[in-house]
Amino acid sequence: MDLQELRAFVAVAEELHFGRAALRLGLSQPQVSRRVRALEDGLGLELFVRTPRRTALTDAGARLLEDARDALAAVERLRDRARVARRSGAGRVRVGFVWSTLGAHVAPLVAAVAEQRPEVELAICQLRFVEIVPALRRGDVDLAIVRALHEETEMVEVTLRHEPSVLAIPERHRLARRERVGLADLNRLPMVALQRELAPRPYDAVTAAAAERGLELRIVQQTRSPSEALALVSAGIGVYRLPLSAAQLHPGVVYREIEDARSRLVLVRRPEPPTPAVAAVVQLAAELFGDADHASNNGARELDLSTASA
Repeated sequence: MDLQELRAFVAVAEELHFGRAALRLGLSQPQVSRRVRALEDGLGLELFVRTPRRTALTDAGARLLEDARDALAAVERLRDRARVARRSGAGRVRVGFVWSTLGAHVAPLVAAVAEQRPEVELAICQLRFVEIVPALRRGDVDLAIVRALHEETEMVEVTLRHEPSVLAIPERHRLARRERVGLADLNRLPMVALQRELAPRPYDAVTAAAAERGLELRIVQQTRSPSEALALVSAGIGVYRLPLSAAQLHPGVVYREIEDARSRLVLVRRPEPPTPAVAAVVQLAAELFGDADHASNNGARELDLSTASA
């Protein structure tokens, strides 16, 4: 077994097509086939069912896929750490974002690192909310700029700022005539939300906080992505709450700020002392996105709507 065989196996497993896997790896299809066959011979297992019409994972292949991914990720982490050891103060920093923090925060951070810390190699990835803490634990990312976790973990969670929440409303909805909407307007208002399984703790935290305020959040439809949610808003199914910085133009949808409802932007990292490169990126993120006034935002009177929106 070697890394080339593992990479071929993972590529074919994800593409379920030897030709597409070969293109992805920059190899010929026979080379990929030979590497997969060598891995199968070494393991004494058939990893794929091959027919003229389709390629599918066997049960054994499906069980081994995650282990193969972990092995390749471990090798990449080893190489990254060796790079850091070779270049004092430099290194690769992997930053994770959720959907609601990508649009407004990736470009400024990338530009600032390139200008102020050119020795740092920055890598960006998008995470689902439930992937944030596991990705940090595995070392897949070094830090994450996301929304409030609403859970106790060993990770260091630092609030960067609070920002307004907005309500995505069908353009002909009665609330669209308002400049702002109040929390009371959300009571029993038909709403669209992301599925609870995508961010269970924030979902439950928001529901509980609303109940404490005497608000009943009437979720009429759940979706798997914000783009689906906005499409449903445009169709008049309901309204959708999201942070101001994540609002995107969408046909048939207007946005109105929700009074006394804030979304919390946070930076999350592992508890051990960061490397010099990670510390430099953390400092830049705090300078770019931090708000010195976030601690005095009258939080006791506001409803924290820090859901993933991702």
